[in-house]
Amino acid sequence: MTNPRIDRLRGMLAAEALDAVVLSHPHDVRYATGYHSILERWTQMEPFAAAIVFADPARPAILVIPEANIGIVAVLNRDARRCTFDEIRTFDMLNFCEVSRYVDPDFKGGRLAEDAMAVAGAIRGACQPDIAAAIGAALADHGMAGKAIGFDEHRVSAAIADRLPHRYRDVLDLMMRVRVVKTTEERERYRAVGRMADRVVAHAGSLLQEGADWNDVQARICDFMVRNGVTPVDEGAMLFGGSYDGDDFIPDLFRTRGNRPLRRGDIVILETQGVLDGFWIDINRTAVIGRPSADYQRLHDILRDAFLKMVDRLRPGVSTHTLPAIGYQHLKDKGVAAPEKLLVVAHGIGLMPLEIPLPYPAAGLAGVKQGFVMEEDMLISLDSLFFGARLGPCHMENVYAITAGPPEPMYAAPLELIVADATAPHPDAPAA
Repeated sequence: MTNPRIDRLRGMLAAEALDAVVLSHPHDVRYATGYHSILERWTQMEPFAAAIVFADPARPAILVIPEANIGIVAVLNRDARRCTFDEIRTFDMLNFCEVSRYVDPDFKGGRLAEDAMAVAGAIRGACQPDIAAAIGAALADHGMAGKAIGFDEHRVSAAIADRLPHRYRDVLDLMMRVRVVKTTEERERYRAVGRMADRVVAHAGSLLQEGADWNDVQARICDFMVRNGVTPVDEGAMLFGGSYDGDDFIPDLFRTRGNRPLRRGDIVILETQGVLDGFWIDINRTAVIGRPSADYQRLHDILRDAFLKMVDRLRPGVSTHTLPAIGYQHLKDKGVAAPEKLLVVAHGIGLMPLEIPLPYPAAGLAGVKQGFVMEEDMLISLDSLFFGARLGPCHMENVYAITAGPPEPMYAAPLELIVADATAPHPDAPAA
């Protein structure tokens, strides 16, 4: 079955002299096969699914799942072929599968049962007692004993070593390099994510007004996201947003709780994060309650212009580590106080909000100081966060597709200061 993501992965396996990879991290399984379920959101230490991809394109792409979850595959593929594989291997999960095998005399079947039976036609081998046994059996059946096999979870390798001797390789860093460059289908899906991101941030801005409770605003943003198929980053829907300690704005904490109503002149950082169709929304805009001061408006416009200068450098062959200096120099040239307080991060985005194709640990200083060279078809999120004290914070963030020419913005929301009418009625207030 055609899957351009697996084609890309296979090409990189050959370059790494790997015969196969066993993927059990939920993001990697979804990348390779499209499979996902609610079980992955339980964030268990043990995986509930796996994918096996061989370097040899003549061999099948294998999905390893609990036998009871065959119906989930049928549902995923009901409207479009989203879950792709050539072969399925099954295992028991607790006693769910055991119970599901018993025939209910009152069950009348239906479309789901028919679709599940069609999927079941791809099952090979016997149902195994656990996921490690299913993976080991599949690899043995395909002649992988003694071969170089990559794993994104070392415990899987250890669990099958006795039944299938092999040469272990860690592929967590490899999988990041694979996933950070998007296929045509992934970029098209992210365009739809971008359209929803625009709606979310517009709705967030519409909720702001003098007297609004910040915690209530977050809850309403969260409600809007859920009702539109977006899973928020958490119960507050926001990553940034800041908080107030008395009259002091605290911008540099990852979303603290508000403790007073919004007032005229307050600065509000809107960074809405959530997952739609498996991909992360990550959009950031700055708002102010009532008309901003001329000085603050000028600061925002300077930051916007610095941002656009950095955007122009989002090209193949350019390293992300060169971007912060561009923003810093523009703020310094324009006389902004403490331009060193500008935080710039360029990172990949997709199945995770932060995809940095550098060896672990990449989320330290190396992610910015060393950076990485951008390639065509990457999705790059450019973060520009100014934490200046005198006038207040000012942030913005957009996602761009790296092309052979200028970068393609994934979000259409204007890079302008959102001005919330201090006297406008709350959009959810009853009509007079």
